[in-house]
Order: sequence, then structure tokens, then C-alpha cells
Amino acid sequence: MTSVLPARSTTEAEVRAMLRLWTTAEYRGLVDVVEELLTDDFLGVDRAGHVLDKQAWLARRRDGRLFHTTFTVDPVDLRLHGDSAVAVGDHECAGHDQGETFGRHCRITAVGVRDGRLWKLASVHISETPEQAGSSG
Repeated sequence: MTSVLPARSTTEAEVRAMLRLWTTAEYRGLVDVVEELLTDDFLGVDRAGHVLDKQAWLARRRDGRLFHTTFTVDPVDLRLHGDSAVAVGDHECAGHDQGETFGRHCRITAVGVRDGRLWKLASVHISETPEQAGSSG
């Protein structure tokens, strides 16, 4: 008899793997990988509150305006809802944006959806922690 993992365990592992691939691709500037991981109707909110569609999210990297020296998401609290997943975690990011250096500890919410057999990101929302929002730099 073949042993089968419970669907939740398999699904959770798939979603976590997709999130790890996305964070690695963002960190390394692998725009083509990020593009494949985002749904066509992706919407992201960056740490400054700007709402970006898929093309705008990718354009920041393609034109060199945004470069990360750190991009991590850990730990991740994951909630599964059928073919959707919501992940909330701590986000460390540092780098250069339009020539200005930044480094922040933020919170991130990511919404994943199953697209056939693959998981993709439908939305990402990055926000500063209360400590960051209250600080001057």
C-alpha cells in the first residue's frame, strides 16, 4: 500500500516552497523568475504604500531603480483555504531604491493561489512595523 501525505501537508509544503523561491528571486534580482511566480492580475503594495500591478512591480527591477541586499520572509504564519493561501510574516529588506539606501524590518502579507498544479502570488502587501513607522530613519 502506498503512503500518501495528507493534502494539507503537501499543499503547505508547496506554498512554502513557492514563497522561498519568490524571496530568493527578489533578493537575487531574477526578474524572469518573479514574473513567472506572479499571477497576471497580481497587485502588490510596497513598503511606501504604492499599489503596483504586475508590470509596475517588475519594472522597478528591470530598470534598476530597486536593488536588494537583503530580502527575507521569516517566520511565516500560513493559512490555507482550498486553492488559496494567506501567509503573514516578518520581512527584512535592505537595498537601494531610486538611488536611496534603505533598510527596514517590515511585515508582509502574501496571497497565493493555485494555478493548475502550481502556486503563484496574487498579491503582496508590505508594511512597516509600528517601530519602523514611528522612527525617523
